[in-house]
Amino acid sequence: MINKVIKIFLIAFFWFLITIIQTGFISIFTEFNLIVAIIIVVNLIEDPENNFGLLGAFCGGFFLDLNSTLPFGVFMVSSVLFSIIIKFILSKFLKIPYVSWLPKI
Repeated sequence: MINKVIKIFLIAFFWFLITIIQTGFISIFTEFNLIVAIIIVVNLIEDPENNFGLLGAFCGGFFLDLNSTLPFGVFMVSSVLFSIIIKFILSKFLKIPYVSWLPKI
């Protein structure tokens, strides 16, 4: 139980730091979205039965919503849907064998 709470806290802290880097530094110089890139990478390397990518997409979208002028929930819902679409495509249509050597999250 405590192990799971610590893991969720660390995930939220990681996404908070990435959001600070995204909104504080990267958005000044370019339109590159670091959070979307990390969501894609995490969903590619994680085990298909694991929900780490969905939790990460939720946290990343939540922190982006806090820094946005759009209605609350736009980034959160879109990043979770994006993560679900990636998981669906990977589970049904693609098998990526070269990612299996990476450590599982």
